[in-house]
Amino acid sequence: MKIEGSCVTFEPCDAAFVKKFGPLEAANMVLDYHSVHPNMPFLYDAEQLAGFFDISCGELNHIVNHIQKEYKKAFLPKKDGTYRSLYIPSIRLQFCLGPIKDKILSQLPVSKFATAYQKGSSTRKNAEPHIGKKNLLKLDITDFFGSISFEQVLCAAFNTRYVSKQVGFLLTSLCCKNDALPQGSPTSPALSNIVMRRFDDQIGRWCNQRQITYTRYCDDMTFSSDRPLYGVYQKVKKILFEMGFELNEAKTHFISNADRQTVTGLVVNEKLSIPSSYKRNLRQEIYYTLKFGIEDSIVHGNRLNFLEDGQPIRCPTYMTHLIGSVQYVLQIEPENRWFLNAKQKLLDYARAYFRAEGLGEEYYLHRSRLREKDE
Repeated sequence: MKIEGSCVTFEPCDAAFVKKFGPLEAANMVLDYHSVHPNMPFLYDAEQLAGFFDISCGELNHIVNHIQKEYKKAFLPKKDGTYRSLYIPSIRLQFCLGPIKDKILSQLPVSKFATAYQKGSSTRKNAEPHIGKKNLLKLDITDFFGSISFEQVLCAAFNTRYVSKQVGFLLTSLCCKNDALPQGSPTSPALSNIVMRRFDDQIGRWCNQRQITYTRYCDDMTFSSDRPLYGVYQKVKKILFEMGFELNEAKTHFISNADRQTVTGLVVNEKLSIPSSYKRNLRQEIYYTLKFGIEDSIVHGNRLNFLEDGQPIRCPTYMTHLIGSVQYVLQIEPENRWFLNAKQKLLDYARAYFRAEGLGEEYYLHRSRLREKDE
């Protein structure tokens, strides 16, 4: 349907909705909804939802009824040599999840205490509020996405405030696998923030009343204050348990300012900075790359995600990763002269390398910008 002022133009996918309520009542329902949610699509039944995805209603039902087969399991190598399990949606499912993410989930409210998976979010934004505090508490939720249930997604994101019961059930079915959020789906990050909104606001208000700072970056919760924080641990654990979550006790850390305090990879003791170990390892990678070449640096550093059968196979991607890592350091420490100098040397090396490989400079620039956004 199309809405222009007070005029609603219905399309073929709206036929069942219009037949049920009549043209006048149907138009009034759409306009009333649009006055409250001007940027949200009006979705009353399965036919309208299929039209929203630009597919047939039969294809939509087939996807929903065979949702388990629409996800393929994959393994993402981590730096420590282990693997993270992901569930990658099929191409046709992605055509549904994309509009859900961009046109529905992006319009739903998220707590100000959530610092990941939204426009303007970053590890820096998550860490800065905790600079210079005497005590720091870091908590981690076990199997975060997998612990968010079908019912929680339905109630928080696709309730009748936004869509009908039928459409809410269908949307939730598309976004879940085995009655939980699959890690690897494009909608799972945004949905996790929406589901956690009530918890974030409740804990955030409780902390503010006690001069405690709270932020959450995905499954990582951070609390800081000049007062002891054990009471925070007890309260958070209790509330999360009631929600169906469990704390990863192995990643529960109480840290005083007598030790190095890090939040989402950034040191926050006195000012925001990159850990020395990260910079040391990066300097070593840069040294090997400039002195011996990209292939040698990949092998020497045992960068598993750039190797196959022990051989470097993704050299261009590694080069842009390296430059992006330097840009990340300079975002936090813009006056770091060593990395400023290294960045220029890598830029010169990259231009020559990409020319030799037959890749235009625009490839390098595009990939580096993507890497900078990811950091």
